[in-house]
Amino acid sequence: MTTKTRARSAKPLNLALQGGGTHGAFTWGVLDRLLEQEDIEIGRISGSSAGALNGAALATGLARGGRGGAREHLAQLWDQIAQAGALMSFLLLPLRKPGMGIWDDALPLFSPHQTNPLGTAPLRAILNRVIDEDLLRAATPGNALFVNAVDVNTGAPRVFGPSDISIDALLASACAPFSYQAVQIDGNAYWDGSYVANPSLWPLYEDQMDTDILLVELTPLQRAETPQSAKNILNRINELASVNGLVSELRAIDGIRRDLPGTHIRMHVVSLPDQPAGAVTTEPSVKRTVGRVLFEMLRQEGRRACDDWLSEHAGKIGLACSVDIATRYLRPFAQTRRTAQA
Repeated sequence: MTTKTRARSAKPLNLALQGGGTHGAFTWGVLDRLLEQEDIEIGRISGSSAGALNGAALATGLARGGRGGAREHLAQLWDQIAQAGALMSFLLLPLRKPGMGIWDDALPLFSPHQTNPLGTAPLRAILNRVIDEDLLRAATPGNALFVNAVDVNTGAPRVFGPSDISIDALLASACAPFSYQAVQIDGNAYWDGSYVANPSLWPLYEDQMDTDILLVELTPLQRAETPQSAKNILNRINELASVNGLVSELRAIDGIRRDLPGTHIRMHVVSLPDQPAGAVTTEPSVKRTVGRVLFEMLRQEGRRACDDWLSEHAGKIGLACSVDIATRYLRPFAQTRRTAQA
């Protein structure tokens, strides 16, 4: 089969990449494995926070060097994050062990203007080396990258697409409020987009109502334990915002599918929390830990999860959903009404 024949027969798959700090290395693994699957064509990409960074590296690499270039750019992104975080992780290691978490507990007490006067400078330097803004802006509608952030002052979500994508937009999407100063764009201040949508799904099906979307899920829908420490309480607050934003997006898709005959928006999910090691890797302190060993462990977990999903569900792309969103997301999060007892 020739390259042109493979390209014509490839199944298009849009990607929804969640944020989740270090857990984004799991997404790296999913994408790394997906890029080996030549009968699947990467379409539009929507990402929040770490998902936005992964999406930008993926899109830049695809534009520069195809599948091999995408894999190289993703590896470069995470390698440079590990390098930049190595010194700080070493200095804070006694405080950031999951069993202690002293730094994480103290985090809400301090402003990033006090603890991080350099703002997002290290991450900006990494993105300048890995990401090509011009290539992202020149993407065709079928291969566009979208990243979302939230306006600090109004609470309004903003989705940055090819017309206004930039390094600043990526930094805004990944701007954790207690870690980084708000990112200024066009006179407005922005924080992490995960607070309003993790990620925005509508750019993936707008004007193409027969499409497949693969969600790489990093945020647990439920946690068995009630958080007690400051770090875990703050983490769960963030997760609740993320989960409810996602459920709202999926409820909109469900409504569109019911109200518009002939609409086929097929959802698929590869989930970190569903993996055997999910209970360990989704522990809140892991999310803010930086290191090559951890990144590689998550990458391998992502590759295994994607491989399992491909083995079981790849044949459904273009034909049917591989996840029941009503059962997994909509019914458990539907508001219940209690009848008053006489």
